[in-house]
Amino acid sequence: MVSRQTLVVTGFVLAALPTAYLVELVTGQFVLSFFALLAVGVGAPSLLNDYLDSREGGQNGV
Repeated sequence: MVSRQTLVVTGFVLAALPTAYLVELVTGQFVLSFFALLAVGVGAPSLLNDYLDSREGGQNGV
């Protein structure tokens, strides 16, 4: 069975790739696309999982 955290991370990682490509296409700067990749692929799922864990009362041992 796949956990909610894994689904959230997978969804955001899959969304991060086209987002980074679009940022590169619009701005023409690799650095901005790299930061978009990090923000959407790493930062956003971490923040969302932390928020959802806190709403559940930290039942996952966190």
